[in-house]
Amino acid sequence: MGRRVSSQAGGSLRRSVALAVLLWLGLALAFAAGAANPSEPPAIAALRADQTRTAAQLQAQAARLRADSKDPAFRAWATLAEAEFANDQEHAEAALAGLDQAMAQAAALKLPDLRFEALIRLSTILVNRGRSKETEAVLAKMQAMVESGSNARWRALWLHERGVLERKLGRFEEARSLFLQARSLFAQLGDAVMEAREMNSIGNLDGRTGRFSDAVAMHSDALTIARKAGDKSETARSLRMLGVLYLNLDDEELASRHLLEALDHVEERNRREAIALHGELIGTFTRLERLAEAEYHGQQAVRLAEQSGSHPNRVNAFTRMAELRLLQGHIDDAEQWVAKADESRDHVAVRDRSLIGISRMRVLAARDRTAEAIKQADAVLADVRDLGDRILERSVLDLMSELQLRAGDAASAFATRKAHQKLDKELAIDVAARRIALLESSLERERAKTERELLQRDNDIQALRLNRQRLIAIALFVGLATVLVVSALLYARYRSTLRHRNELRASRDALERVANTDALTGLANRHAAARALGERLGRIPEPLTVMLLDLDEFKRINDTHGHQAGDAVLQEAAKRMRAALPEDALLGRWGGEEFIAILDGAPGREPASVAEAMRATLAAAPVSFEGVAIPVTVSIGVATAFASDGIDALLAEADAALYRAKGAGRNRVVYGRPPAALA
Repeated sequence: MGRRVSSQAGGSLRRSVALAVLLWLGLALAFAAGAANPSEPPAIAALRADQTRTAAQLQAQAARLRADSKDPAFRAWATLAEAEFANDQEHAEAALAGLDQAMAQAAALKLPDLRFEALIRLSTILVNRGRSKETEAVLAKMQAMVESGSNARWRALWLHERGVLERKLGRFEEARSLFLQARSLFAQLGDAVMEAREMNSIGNLDGRTGRFSDAVAMHSDALTIARKAGDKSETARSLRMLGVLYLNLDDEELASRHLLEALDHVEERNRREAIALHGELIGTFTRLERLAEAEYHGQQAVRLAEQSGSHPNRVNAFTRMAELRLLQGHIDDAEQWVAKADESRDHVAVRDRSLIGISRMRVLAARDRTAEAIKQADAVLADVRDLGDRILERSVLDLMSELQLRAGDAASAFATRKAHQKLDKELAIDVAARRIALLESSLERERAKTERELLQRDNDIQALRLNRQRLIAIALFVGLATVLVVSALLYARYRSTLRHRNELRASRDALERVANTDALTGLANRHAAARALGERLGRIPEPLTVMLLDLDEFKRINDTHGHQAGDAVLQEAAKRMRAALPEDALLGRWGGEEFIAILDGAPGREPASVAEAMRATLAAAPVSFEGVAIPVTVSIGVATAFASDGIDALLAEADAALYRAKGAGRNRVVYGRPPAALA
C-alpha cells in the first residue's frame, strides 16, 4: 500500500514538473510571438510548437494535459492541439471532429482567437483533400472575423489560406498576389518564419510558371531568413524547393545536394516534408542513373506515404515509383503503382491528377498502346495548360511528340515538337533575360545613388562658397581645403562608380555570351542559331541553305558506352563538322544530338557538296574515348530558300528531308523539296 502511494506521489510529481517545463516554454513562446493568441495557455502553445517528438506522442501529451486541467479554456485549447496532432498523422475524421469540438467550446467561452486558429486548421485539411467548396465556406467565416476587427496577423493568415485555395484551383497569379500581401503583413509584424513561408509559396508558383530566376531568388532569401530564425521546418522546405528548381533546370547534381541537405533538417513531426523529399529524390537519382539510391528513397517514400494515409502523399510516392519501375523495365509493377495512385484520384487536386495521367501515359507507351497513350496525353495536356504549370506542360509535350511519331503522324509530331521547343526557348530566355535585368537594375541603382550623392556634394560646395565670403582669411583657407578634400572624394567616388559600371557591363556581355553558347560543344545554342537564321534570311538576296544534322543511333552510344562517351562524341562531331564548313557558315547545336548549319549562297559553293563533305568527314574515322573506338555517322536534311519563303517553311523542309534520310537507312544527305511543293 505504501509503495502504491509512493508511486502515485512520484507520478504526480513528474506530471507537475513536466507541466512546469511546458508552462515555462509556453511563456517564452508567447513572449517571442508577441502574444499571437492571448487566451492560449503557454503550456499548449509550447506543445503545438514542438517539432522534436512524433505527432502520436504529442497527441497523447495533449490528452493528458486536458484530462488534468479543470480550466475550461485550457481544455478547449488542448482539444485543438489534439486535433492538430491527429491531422499530422492523417487521421482526418478524428481531426475534423476535434476541430468541431474546439469551435463549439470557443463559441461558448467567447474565445475568438481559438475559433480563428481552428478555422485555419479546418481550411488546411479541406483544401488538401480537394474539398474546395467547403474550403470556400470556411474562408468566408475567417474573412468575416478579419473584417470585423483590425488584427493584422489574422488578415495575413487568411490571405495565405485564400492563396493556397487559389493555387489548388490553378489560379496562379491570384494566388501569388495573395501570398505577396501576406508576406508584407508578416514582415510588418516582425514574424520572420511566417515571412519565409510566404516567400517559399511565392517561389513555388514562380517555378511552376517558368520564372526560374525569380523562384531561385525567392527561395534563397527564404532559406536565409529561416536559417537565421533557427526554424528547421521552413529551412527544409526552402532547400527542397531549391532542389526541385535545379532539377527542372537539368542540374541534377545540385538538386540532389539540396534535397539531401533538406532531409537533415526534417524533424520528427514533419512526416509530410520527408515524404515529399524522398519522392523528389527518386526522380533526381533516376535521372542521374543511380538506381540503387533511387530505389532506397522510393521505398522510404512509399513506407511513409502508406503510414500517413494522405492522398496527395500517396499520389506523389506511387507515381514516382511507377516511373522508376518503368526505367527498370518492370512494366507490370509500374502499372500496379499507377493503379494504386489512381485510387486517390477523387481526393486530390488537379495537379496531382495530372501526375497520375502522365504516369498512365508512360505505361501505355511502354506497352505500345500508342493510340490510347496519345488520347491520355491530350487530356493531361489540357489539364496542365488550364493549370498554368509550364514544367508539366513541357514534360507532356516531349512524350507526346514521340508517341505521334511512333504512330506515323509526322505532321502532328512536328507541330508538338515545335510547341515544346518554343516553350523551352521561352524558359531559357526567361533565365538569361532576368539575370541581365538584375545586372542592369543594379547598375541603374548604383548610378542613381551616385547622382544623388554628387548633387548633395554640389549643394555642400555651394554652401561653402556662400559662407566663404563671411570668413576671415584663416577661415577662407580652411574652407578652401575642405572644398579640395570633398572634390577629391567626389572624384575618387566617380572613378569607382565608372569602374563598377564597366565591370557590370563586362559581366552582362559575358552573360549574354553564355546565354547564346552551348556549354558542351562551344557552338551557338538553339536560341542564337534561330536568331541568326532570321537575320540572314531577311538580309541576303541570294538563296540561303539550312542543314539539319542528326547523329545516328546516338542513344545506343549513350546506353553502350555511357553519357561521358556520348558527350565526347558530341564534342568531336561538332569539331569535325565545323572544320568541313566554310568560315562564314554558322554551325549550332539545335538540341540533344541534333545540329543546324546555315550557309549563305555564293558562287562555287554547292550546298549538297558541303553537306556531303561534313557527312564524309564525320564517318571517316571513329571517335576514340578511353581506348574505345566509337563509329559515328550523321544523317543530314538540306533545304534552300529565299527570304520570301519564311523561316518556318525552310525549317519544315529541312526537317522533312532529315526524316527521309533517317528512314532511308541513315548516314546520308537528302535534299528537301522546294517550299512551293510543301504547300
